[in-house]
Order: sequence, then structure tokens, then C-alpha cells
Amino acid sequence: MSDIRLRSSIKNPILNIRKAKVHSLKTRRSFILAPMFGLILFSLLSITRLESAADPGRSGATLYKEHCSVCHGDEGEGDGYAAQFLDPKPRDFTSGKFKIRSTTNLPTDEDITRSITEGIPGTLMPAFEFEEGLTKVEIETLVPYVKSFSDAFDGKTPEKITLPKPPRRTDELLVLGEKLYIDNECGKCHGDEGKGDGPSAGTLVDDWKNPIRAYDFTVPGRMKGGSTVEDVYRTLYVGIGGTPMPASGDNMNADSLMALAHFVLSLSDSEDDDDGWEDDDDGWEDDDDDWGEESSETVKVDPDPEIGKDLVMGVKPFENGGPPCMGCHSVMGEKAIESGGGPWGPDLTIAHQKFKEYGLSIFLETIPFPTMGPLYHPRPLTEEERGHVLAFLISMQQPDEVQVVTAKVLSHYTLTILIGLLGVVLLTLTGLIAGKKNMELK
Repeated sequence: MSDIRLRSSIKNPILNIRKAKVHSLKTRRSFILAPMFGLILFSLLSITRLESAADPGRSGATLYKEHCSVCHGDEGEGDGYAAQFLDPKPRDFTSGKFKIRSTTNLPTDEDITRSITEGIPGTLMPAFEFEEGLTKVEIETLVPYVKSFSDAFDGKTPEKITLPKPPRRTDELLVLGEKLYIDNECGKCHGDEGKGDGPSAGTLVDDWKNPIRAYDFTVPGRMKGGSTVEDVYRTLYVGIGGTPMPASGDNMNADSLMALAHFVLSLSDSEDDDDGWEDDDDGWEDDDDDWGEESSETVKVDPDPEIGKDLVMGVKPFENGGPPCMGCHSVMGEKAIESGGGPWGPDLTIAHQKFKEYGLSIFLETIPFPTMGPLYHPRPLTEEERGHVLAFLISMQQPDEVQVVTAKVLSHYTLTILIGLLGVVLLTLTGLIAGKKNMELK
């Protein structure tokens, strides 16, 4: 018996030591594995959040509903809520007819991407490259959804045209271009001097019987399809879909089209107006009696960005009682309103980059948005107030696209770090508590 007790007394301490070592090892593992697991979780969250920042993964249908349906309609028929206020009218996608293309039939995905990214000057189609939250991937996702409204794309391949190398502009080339302008009766719509005042200009309608205007070539700035020689050549060759602008590629050779393109671009050379917009379209006519001159009825003042800032902020109330813009919107940048603004509307800092002067002036005059209409249609902004607000939006220090994207990614990354660190802390505490309980049990 004594030998058994002796062996047991010797054996038990050994077992206890072994158990203590095992327990100690488990505890150390808990201390080590918990933070390691937290770091792994942090890394996974970081990757997920950054991928989400770069590509939220929203479907084409969702993107279309958020950014396009208000003008183009839920079914792409050009009958969205805002369409009734817009001139020219939004495009009906069900027809398969697109204004800007590099083909003789259907636009390529690149053509549609370009229109979405750069917008279409002279219309209310904005440049979505400046749209906050709309990435390159999202635009690429949106393109096939826009195409899905029409069966014109089913089983058909776009037929791209070949762009020749443009010749250098010479006096002889311009003389030839002017002759071609006359011979092809371009002046019937665009006028003898290219001012958009030809005899047929007042009768023009698109394929949906909506009135449209002939382009004024004398105004410098980007044309609907672009303003390089290649862009104008392309437009002359394929025309503008759904409009009376014909395709000339079948009856004019490449040399003639290049000469005509150079001549069209030369019509704006001597103009002093640098805003790039047609006076008849933009609501900002440059006539002497428009700003700063007295009339028999009223005295108009020059647009003042500081007054516009006060109106946007609510420091100065709108004459007809409309709410201040900052109730819903925010503004950032060098000349920002430091007190911030509401979280419901989009940031207005890059509004001018997206819609340009023409688009913003129409927005302020018509208020074509369902959420804003009930607030401002009974209480519209006066002409002078629209001028002041527009002047303020134009005066803003605009962040470029890279800065905007970087800021968004950084904001996501900051949140990711906080979430990851919280995970590390929680899991470490869990490991400590578990280790402590194991020690108490033993």
C-alpha cells in the first residue's frame, strides 16, 4: 500500500505539471490566436470595403433607376418625370437610335460609354464622369442595360467607320469646305453664316416630332459629338441619329468630308464668346439689355456669387419663399460653406462640371426633380436669384475626378480600419476571458 501511495504521490504532481503545461499552452494560444484572427478579419474587411468603394456592384437596373429614369423613363421611352420640363427631350432608348456613334448603324459600347461619361453639350445629358459614386465599372455595367430597352441590338454588329488622318488646315482647304457647305445646302438649317438661323431652322423636329434647333457653328465650344476634326468628320459621315442631320458618308468622299469639317470648325474662330453654349439655348443671353442695363420695367443686376452663396446658405431668403438649398444639399471646396448642409441631396461642388452653365440654368428655372418640384414650383426663384445662385456654383473651386474618387476611397478605408481594429480588440478580449476561465476551472 505504501508503495502504491508513494507512486501515486509521485505520479500526481507529474500529471499536474503536464496539465498545467497543456493549460498554459492553450492560454498562450488564445492570447496569440485571438489577435491573429482579428488581424485576418481586419484584412478581409479591408479588402471587401475597398472593393466596394471601387465597385459597389450595383446592377444596371439599379444604376439606371438612380441616375437615368427621371429623364429617360422607367422603360427607357424618354418619358421620365423631368422630360416634360426638358428641351431638347430625352432620348427614347427603345428605338435603338442614338445621337452620337462611330458607326453607320448601331452605336458601339464605347460610343454609349462616351455619351454617359462626357455628357452631350447643348442638352440636359450630364457628364457622369463627375457624378459622385458613379465609377467606370458602374458606367460599363449601365451600358448593356441601356441597350436592353431595344431589340435593335439583337444579333446585330455595329459597323464602325474608318477615320482617315486629318489634313492640315489651309486656305485652299477652307475654300473647298465652304463650297461644299453651299453645294450640300447646309445653310438651309444652319444658315449661310452657320448661325443656326437657316430658312428651315424653325421647322425642324426629331423622329418623335419634338422640336429641335439647328446648331450654331459660330459659338466656340464642344459640339454634341465632339469638336475635333475627327469628331466633326464622324458626325458628317454618320449623321446624328433620330434628327434631320443626315449621313453624308455615302455621297461625299473622305477628302470632301475633311474639308467640310475644317470649314465648320473655322466658323467659330473669330468669336469672342468663350462660354461654348448657344445663346438661344442656355438662358444666359449675352445681349446688352440682359444684364446690367435698365429697362422700362425693371433694373437687372450682374450675377453676384456672394449673393448666390447667401441664398444657397439661407442667410438671404428667396423672394418667393422657397427653402434654402443647404437644407438638403452640401458644398465642399475652397469657397465652401463651412457649416456643411443636409445629407439628402447630392453635393453641389461639382454641379457645374457635370451640367455646365446651360444645364444648371435650366435646372434652376424648371426644377425638374420630383422631390424638389413641390417645394419650388409654387415658389419659383426669380431671374436675378437664378443668376446669383448659378454664379456661385460656377465660382466654386472644383475638385478634379481623382480627388473626388480618392476622398471616397479614403473615407471607406478609414471606416474599414476602425471596424478591423474593433474586431481585433473584441477577439483579444474574448481570448483573455476564455483563458482566464480555463485557469479558474483547473
